[in-house]
Amino acid sequence: MSLIAAVKGHAVNRGHALSRSLRMRRHGVPTVSESVRMVSSAGYQLEGQVHRPQASGAWPGILLCPGTNDPGSVFEGWSQPVNAAEVASMGFVVLHFDPAGRGGSWGEEDYGGLEHQDNVRVALRHLAGLDQVDPDRLGVVAISLGIAMACGGLAHLGKEPAVQWLIDWEGPSDREIICAGGRIMVPALGHSLKDEVYWRPREAVRWVGELPCGYLRIQSMRDHAQPGEVRHAARMIQAASSGRLSWFRLNDHAPGLVPTTPDFYRPGLLQANRILLRWIRELSD
Repeated sequence: MSLIAAVKGHAVNRGHALSRSLRMRRHGVPTVSESVRMVSSAGYQLEGQVHRPQASGAWPGILLCPGTNDPGSVFEGWSQPVNAAEVASMGFVVLHFDPAGRGGSWGEEDYGGLEHQDNVRVALRHLAGLDQVDPDRLGVVAISLGIAMACGGLAHLGKEPAVQWLIDWEGPSDREIICAGGRIMVPALGHSLKDEVYWRPREAVRWVGELPCGYLRIQSMRDHAQPGEVRHAARMIQAASSGRLSWFRLNDHAPGLVPTTPDFYRPGLLQANRILLRWIRELSD
């Protein structure tokens, strides 16, 4: 990337952040936040943050799952398509957490594997138990590779708590997409694509059909991580159609439809933000 392009990109991102921040202040309800600590099934201390409206009441609960190797604090800024405070200002109790090995949480990095999937279940049970949360109105938003921990975690959640929906924002479906056929991530992960023990738990496409809730895939025509890649969206929707979900859909297509020529959203962070906030509101009504 040239210096001019980098400067332009930085200016655009700052403009997007300012726009979102002003919108939250003008139209959102006042919010408060507090740090929380949870304990995973393995005994790891997990750090989290709860954002909620100042007003009393029983609000819908939203769990945010970060991508790649990000801690939950990534949702405190404006680099992601959703910010925890802006979602809370819409009338939600929002929990984000540091998966094991990230941020302030104990343990080792797991890249969406079984430990991180357990962390998702622990965080959901904590969220459902908060006094300000309506436990019958829970949703999960997974950003990018966060779909690995979210999808696997929900598929093995059991009946409690009852989650209504999962939003998957451009998450990689399987090892081929995660590693771009072996061109990226493999050195960092340290596992060949033939390592079944490592990869099977982390492939969301294997678990989406077993979700105990509805599933929405959000995909733009220019993927945020791999601009020329949209096969992962098709793979997730096809797998969902073969499962036993209450409903599934891709973007604005009709629920239950597996489109042969998908209508993808326009790319861009601000566009993704608007789409995600719209769907969070609609699915929680």
